[in-house]
Amino acid sequence: MNYKKIIIFALIIIFIIIALYSISGFLTPYVTFKKAIDTGKYVQIIGKLDKTDPVVHKEQYYTFIFKDNDGTSMKVLHRGSKPLNFEHANQIVALGVYNTSKGLFEADRILIKCPSKYIKEK
Repeated sequence: MNYKKIIIFALIIIFIIIALYSISGFLTPYVTFKKAIDTGKYVQIIGKLDKTDPVVHKEQYYTFIFKDNDGTSMKVLHRGSKPLNFEHANQIVALGVYNTSKGLFEADRILIKCPSKYIKEK
């Protein structure tokens, strides 16, 4: 047996698994809060910040009320820094999982969608 070939093959397989895991966020479908609750899987939810409720900052996280494109509102918790222009964004994408025990959506990533950035000036 050639152990060198087996080790190289194993390293290639490990690399492929790590690469697939790292791009899983890009392959995650957009869903509504209702679908996120039903599936319990890692998902992307697109919607808007509910500006009638304040963003609550704590030491290691912040929470906010988020309304998906179906109009369902839910509290979202994100451990990390708040993106620039968060309160002024036209659309926000939250990537994460619905936490049934806490009754909220735990986002590990928050992305800002700002269409004005892509619109040509008149």
